[in-house]
Amino acid sequence: MRFAATLLLLALGGGLAPAVARAQGGAAPATAAEAVSVFLDCEDGCDSQLIRTEIAFVNWVRDRTVADVHVLVTSQDAGGGGDRFTLAFIGQRAFAGRGDTLTYTTNATTTSDEERRGVMRMIAIGLMPFVARTPAAQALRITMPRLEANAPGMQTMPSHDPWRAWVFEIDISGDVSGEQNYRNRELDAEFNANRTTAEWKTVFEASYNFESERAIDEEYDDQGNVIDREVFTNLQRNWNGELVVVKSLTGHLSAGFRAALGQNTFRNQKRRFEFMPAVEYNVFHYDEATRRRLAFQFATGVDVFRYQDTTIFDKLRETFPMYYTAVIYATRQPWGESGIRLEHSGYLNDTEKRSTELSGNMSVRLFRGFSVRFGGGYSWIHNQVYLPKGERDQADVLLRRRALLTGFEYNAYVGLTYTFGSIFNNVVNPRFF
Repeated sequence: MRFAATLLLLALGGGLAPAVARAQGGAAPATAAEAVSVFLDCEDGCDSQLIRTEIAFVNWVRDRTVADVHVLVTSQDAGGGGDRFTLAFIGQRAFAGRGDTLTYTTNATTTSDEERRGVMRMIAIGLMPFVARTPAAQALRITMPRLEANAPGMQTMPSHDPWRAWVFEIDISGDVSGEQNYRNRELDAEFNANRTTAEWKTVFEASYNFESERAIDEEYDDQGNVIDREVFTNLQRNWNGELVVVKSLTGHLSAGFRAALGQNTFRNQKRRFEFMPAVEYNVFHYDEATRRRLAFQFATGVDVFRYQDTTIFDKLRETFPMYYTAVIYATRQPWGESGIRLEHSGYLNDTEKRSTELSGNMSVRLFRGFSVRFGGGYSWIHNQVYLPKGERDQADVLLRRRALLTGFEYNAYVGLTYTFGSIFNNVVNPRFF
């Protein structure tokens, strides 16, 4: 209870900045040996240099096994276009058994600087109960500036929102590259609209992609003169619109649907329409999603194709009743993180046309300074109903102008990191690089 009370008192100082944690008049500064050792475990949203520079009243270490406190930061997309950070403070060694969890939420207009400083502030607040139990507490002074309603992290529900929680985003980009015998031009445009509340989640996404490639293959004689010249071109136009609506039913169950309409030149799809009602059951409560998730998904619906060219099955249009199932497991713990996903889909009127995909990843800290990461995926593909009939020329293969017949796809990766030397990581020196 004292631990929670201390944290509550400190949390009221939402404007706490590490810079105000300074020595009091007659208090002797804490030595490095008396300071709390902290290991920061954060992938996104944390500026480690800023954190180590501003939160100078602890020892930052680069190995969790020697830390007094393990700070584990995870994030999820939040309503309003922002992010919700969950900060778990896990006590170790002398603080074993102590710990707490804080949250920090941004919105769509929060700048990157506001976000990184907001995360830093919450880390400082969460460390206070640990520092308060060491001699270093004698050298700290805590101040609380006047709080502003629009300060970063003060995410209260407005009394009047003319947008009714809707957030919109438009993104347009272009790319041009080339050399003497090759040219590539690409245009991408995206429009996103989402509305996220505790009860409903609505997401609409629309995208357009245009890509033009031109390659020249030349043959030369002994004097360097061109004797043969062949030009290859690749033109791709793809667009897609997708609507997802989800209703929260319980802390473990949700239901909704997905509808999509699009065109894909690469896959010979002049039009494709897909509609699938779906349900999802999460074994763990959705509140635990930043740390662990075991979800089962099932959907059934219809898949409608209209092809650009006649397919290998002599079809120009087809309609398939279909189903989709998935099992998804993901966890992030002090030892590392892992995830595995198994998906299977098929057509109800032709059980031979189906696909299955298994993918996974893991990153583990095995011992001090040593971590290993690996992952990959494998797909069994038996549902390429869209493949056009006719011969494929060399340009189709080299420029990837058309999807090719395949029974499988795979990918894999592995890596390891070993760091040794001093365990301390307090000093920041931004000179040169």
